[in-house]
Amino acid sequence: MNEEFDIVFTGTGGQRRAFRTRIRGLEAFLEERGTFLPVRDISATGCSVDGDEQGFGIGDDFRIDLFVNKKLFIAGLLLRVVRLLPDGGLGCSFEELDRRQEARLDKLILEVQKRQIAMKRATVCDEELEK
Repeated sequence: MNEEFDIVFTGTGGQRRAFRTRIRGLEAFLEERGTFLPVRDISATGCSVDGDEQGFGIGDDFRIDLFVNKKLFIAGLLLRVVRLLPDGGLGCSFEELDRRQEARLDKLILEVQKRQIAMKRATVCDEELEK
């Protein structure tokens, strides 16, 4: 049986291409400026960081080291500014990730997803017990 079909995705059609999450204690160290910037959120394809007073423009590339709770987690990530946020934040995409960087980034995001699922399940179970 050879039937043709179409798949249509509905929704906002937004620019998100990957699961995005916030991680408490996640910071980006900009070696060229010697400063730490808080990471607002992160995904497998990019991150959003607080801007700094020296400013960046769309298309600017820079390298960061990612720290979780003051411990180095991934070194030498190349970011490209793709969006300037009204409050001074920067929307950035990851560029030229090597396999190790990609694996570490995927692991970080997956661990956060697992914890969020576990917390959600625990909340649902608690609500069921209260009924």
